[in-house]
Amino acid sequence: MKLGVVVSPAAGWSYTEICDLARKAETSGFESFWVSDHFFGGPGGTPDRNCLEAWTLLAALARDTSKIRLGVLVAAIQYRNPALQAKIAAGVDHISGGRLEFGVGAGWKEDEYRAYGYDFPTPGDRVEQLRDGLEITRRLWEDDRATYHGKHYRIDDAVCAPKPTQRPRPPIWIGGAGPRVMRLAARYADGFDLGKHGGGGADLSPDEMAGSFHELAAIERKANREKPLQRSHWSASSLEGDGKPLVDKIRAYARAGLEQYLCAFPKDHAAEMIERSRESLIPAFA
Repeated sequence: MKLGVVVSPAAGWSYTEICDLARKAETSGFESFWVSDHFFGGPGGTPDRNCLEAWTLLAALARDTSKIRLGVLVAAIQYRNPALQAKIAAGVDHISGGRLEFGVGAGWKEDEYRAYGYDFPTPGDRVEQLRDGLEITRRLWEDDRATYHGKHYRIDDAVCAPKPTQRPRPPIWIGGAGPRVMRLAARYADGFDLGKHGGGGADLSPDEMAGSFHELAAIERKANREKPLQRSHWSASSLEGDGKPLVDKIRAYARAGLEQYLCAFPKDHAAEMIERSRESLIPAFA
């Protein structure tokens, strides 16, 4: 089981606080640190709270950490032209010395789209936009000059130089829950982050998780993948006492097929819980 930390929700943090968390996660033994891609927090926005933009935040963390892997969970494809985002991501991979995890999704937060003047298409159109974005990203990272004419996005003889440091490319993660994004993950990605929670935001049960991964496995077989997608999930996490409840939850998820668990610790106690993880949580999965 790979363990990481995710800052979610994104709002309410200063850069100093987030950087401190990332450094503590690095020294405590977590493998990865993730930030979310939002412009404000909560319904309707909370403009009195900090909410740092994801890619500039990741670029700064790439300089202020040294070995922990860094990712966005997940970047909404419509927020940035996908060719520009591929270029930005390649730069972050260089700045970090090859530590980028590239997370991308079809987007969901309608009030954020409306507030910033983005169209909010139907779910089907957003998935098609994601497919175009993935084609463009892969081609820019792999080809000297890339051309692609999709339904929603296009590039002509475009250049991404320098290429990402990682070869053949940074790991691509697609986040979501439904069969349409699962099919895109099976075709384009290295991992799938199950962006699904129980009723009222409760934890997924292990049976619910296993059901989603069973659906994903069927889609992988149909796509004739040679290597299964890595399976990831984040949820609200608390490390109390000896940490046994959290360890037990993650072990139950592992039995359901999970390979990477990302801890979303409560803001007021995140730093303390990350530091304490080195004594209880990290050793349990070493």
